[in-house]
Amino acid sequence: MTDHKPDARTCLQPAAECDVGNPVEWMVDPDHPDKILGVTYEFCHTGTRKTVWYTHNKRRAKSFVVVDVN
Repeated sequence: MTDHKPDARTCLQPAAECDVGNPVEWMVDPDHPDKILGVTYEFCHTGTRKTVWYTHNKRRAKSFVVVDVN
């Protein structure tokens, strides 16, 4: 028996199937604009959007300002 691990590149999905999320909105603290509370990502193939919160409880912040990336 060999202890061979496959190359990580062979385990990845083909590029056509990879749905990459690009940031389209940033949610920042209104009192501290340098503090990011969340980011909304839009996925290139499906067009769906998902918001990820970077708060302590990983939930939507009570107060934030939305900054559009465009």
